[in-house]
Amino acid sequence: MLRPEVVEKLECPSVGLATSWAIGRRSVPCESLAECQSLFKRQYWPFPKAKIGKSSSKAAKLREQGNAAYKQSPDDPAKALELYNQSIAMAEEGSADLGLGYANRSAVYFNRKLYRECLQNIELARRHNYPTEMRSKLADREQRVREQLKETGGSCAAAKPNAPTRHCSIKACLEVGEDGEGIRTNRSLEDGAKVLVEKPFVLVLEAELAYQRCDFCGATNEHNLRPCTGCTGVMYCSEECQEQSYQRYHQFECEIVDDLQLLFRGPKPTRMFHVVLRLFWHAVLLFLEDPEAFLRRVETPAELEQYRDPFALEPTDYVLHLLAIYKDREPNPEDSKDMTGRCVTQFMAILMYAIAVKENVSLWSRLQAVEGSEKLPHLLFRLVQRVAAMDHKMEGVTCFYPFTRRLRRSSTPNAKQSVDEQLQSVVVLTGPVAEGQELTIPDEEKSGQRRNE
Repeated sequence: MLRPEVVEKLECPSVGLATSWAIGRRSVPCESLAECQSLFKRQYWPFPKAKIGKSSSKAAKLREQGNAAYKQSPDDPAKALELYNQSIAMAEEGSADLGLGYANRSAVYFNRKLYRECLQNIELARRHNYPTEMRSKLADREQRVREQLKETGGSCAAAKPNAPTRHCSIKACLEVGEDGEGIRTNRSLEDGAKVLVEKPFVLVLEAELAYQRCDFCGATNEHNLRPCTGCTGVMYCSEECQEQSYQRYHQFECEIVDDLQLLFRGPKPTRMFHVVLRLFWHAVLLFLEDPEAFLRRVETPAELEQYRDPFALEPTDYVLHLLAIYKDREPNPEDSKDMTGRCVTQFMAILMYAIAVKENVSLWSRLQAVEGSEKLPHLLFRLVQRVAAMDHKMEGVTCFYPFTRRLRRSSTPNAKQSVDEQLQSVVVLTGPVAEGQELTIPDEEKSGQRRNE
């Protein structure tokens, strides 16, 4: 295995360590995941558990940097707003620094004539201990905003952020293909028909976008984001997104957000493993809700088969769908690439479980009290095996689109797929499609598939 001081310097320490593990074993996988788990040593991973705590002094410095950035480029305030957001995320709950961050953000919105956002941040500043002796500045700014809105006939209501809605919009004519794979239509459709509009079921932002976009839906919302009260690593565009995030995954990640930054550090495809982890959190939620029933579903092929058709499922069952459509298989002993891949996958699953679950104090204490939790590492391993189902081609985000992933590729496609500014996967027909015909999109290698068009 690589020495700890070498691992620390790797661009992608987790995959580099997993590759070293495979080389050390001469690409011979462990007989079982339990064997891999027994051989794993925590000292292989050289990074100690850590969490960047909120700090008023750091928040003040970031706010000062934001002031300097705004003074330098008042016509392009993106950098200043990002620094103000970092300051807001870093500020201790109940501190005046939190109110000052919102107040500075309101000043930028006022100058940009984003009056509703300005009013919203004025109110946030008041609610978060903006210094009493400075409140006359806020009152003056608010009065000027209301005068401007009165002159223009605008409303004082805050702009409505992107709130979570239905996961996707699907034409009723679509269904699973005859062989249980792909997607086909049950009636004839015309050229240009938009047949699928799908939001990411799970997404992970690049680290540099943490203070620019919503961690749940990916929206920029004019940088008008709200912080997590428990960590400094994520922000949200609305209360709804914050609640959805906490329910689905952030209740597990808040304590380890900085550990995950190290665990998934590296080239952008490495973030596919973080998407897998967020899918695993969905599985953990289902497990905690009813451990016996959940394990029966995932361990009984006949029961898991019921989750093959995504059109018949609720979003909460998409993780079961992913397990159902990708069958477990043994690696080919004659294929060195296959054997190496199994070694790497085994190690990545055990490393992820050690850092994200066993060292996650609040979660680990919950799991230890539940019978059957010892089977969760193997479940994570099964999901890690599906890492290629995650989409990392879009700039700034890595996503999982359950329905889009079912579309098969062809050198003679009858549909095209793109991702719009809201990160929705949009599928449009490029020619007429007959009843019963399968929908296909271009081969990525041959077409150089374009994103974000």
